[in-house]
Amino acid sequence: MAMKIDDILKQMDQLLDDASSFPFTNKKQIDAEQMREYIDTLRYNMPAEFQRAKDTEDNKKKILADANKEAEDLINRAKQKANEICSDSALVKQAQAQADEIMANANAEAEETIKAANIKAEQIVLDAIDKDTQIRNMLASNIDKVLSDAERILEQNLNDVKNTKEAVLAVAAPKNA
Repeated sequence: MAMKIDDILKQMDQLLDDASSFPFTNKKQIDAEQMREYIDTLRYNMPAEFQRAKDTEDNKKKILADANKEAEDLINRAKQKANEICSDSALVKQAQAQADEIMANANAEAEETIKAANIKAEQIVLDAIDKDTQIRNMLASNIDKVLSDAERILEQNLNDVKNTKEAVLAVAAPKNA
């Protein structure tokens, strides 16, 4: 089951919070493999945002298809009404005029429906893109912070190891009296 990005970031924060501390320092040691697993999980879960954008695009296509079908239904009803009116030869001209008017109205209504559906679908896509950008920015910022913290801790740990090594070597070195 896919995890939410926020949950993964919380687990990364928890890993840092639960990391063991070095005595007499504020340095911590983290499990690098666990951190890599969290980063890989983030990578695995990112495509879900892309899938949502694709679903939005598919929804736009469905709205347009529905609008076209509705327009086609209106045209078919107009033709049917025109055929009914044309049954008497004296009413043929009047029926043709009414059919033309109905067709014009149906076409105008279909165009308006399609235009409104396009506008709505475009707004949905823009909203999805904006949300995706926000999520990516937040994710990049959080990952940068976590990795910067980890880098700082690792650098300090390396300095502590060097200092300890120098202290051990100093204690082991013969003293000239």
